[in-house]
Amino acid sequence: MFMKQLKFLMVAFTLLMGVSLTSCLSDDAGESMYDGIGYVRTKGNYFADPDGNMYYPTPASVTEMEAQGFNMLGTDLAYIAFKKVEDTPTTKTVDNITPQTYRIKLVSAAAVDSYYAETATSVEDMESSVLENAPIVTLEPTDNYGQTYKPWMYGTEMLVLPVSWKMENKEEMLKQHTMKLVYINDDENESGTELVFYLIHDKGTDTKTDVFAVRNKAYDIENIMESFKAKNGSYPTTITIKAKTDVDGATLPENYTDYSISLNWSTQSKSN
Repeated sequence: MFMKQLKFLMVAFTLLMGVSLTSCLSDDAGESMYDGIGYVRTKGNYFADPDGNMYYPTPASVTEMEAQGFNMLGTDLAYIAFKKVEDTPTTKTVDNITPQTYRIKLVSAAAVDSYYAETATSVEDMESSVLENAPIVTLEPTDNYGQTYKPWMYGTEMLVLPVSWKMENKEEMLKQHTMKLVYINDDENESGTELVFYLIHDKGTDTKTDVFAVRNKAYDIENIMESFKAKNGSYPTTITIKAKTDVDGATLPENYTDYSISLNWSTQSKSN
């Protein structure tokens, strides 16, 4: 059982990092197997980063990644490593940055679970309309090497949460667990600098807590961010995620645990 649990945890943290299990990132000669690596959003037949750069993968490399389980057309946020085939500057300028267009060969590609944030008119409305029947363990998991992961923003578009929870020791049970991110659209409780979300966990038919699961969950909050900016004149300087946590992953507490991200839009890189 211990070896099975260890294997499951290793798979889980690989999914958290977004690195393909079958990819090789260096060769015997010591030359790097990739020119770039990071998070991008898929836009049909190409990828785009928050600065507007576009990356067009070769059809052959897309086919190779799809043979390993990557579905480009079904993916929103992805973590890719690539080699440049050629690059061509564009003439479009956004915020004093000239986006570039690149032809690339994918070395690895993995989809990040991606969703749209939901809205509710009040906490009471959320609690009556969104099923919550299990806690999470934490939004700040630590891997076997001592590295701790925390929530972060992908540009102004997506909120990425490294969620840890407990479940039955079967990979097929991953589909039973859903994590909804809910924004309470209530002007009376909204701060001019802080944006608050609630993370709601539904365990589905899973009744066990055998092992820890850890996985990145990305939520599109672009419309909420733009609405906040329109009302307050700027993006929030703090994003708080409220979640019900339990170290054993079994008992759903009454109170929420807060996880906060401090943001400085004048100095923060759009691509994190």
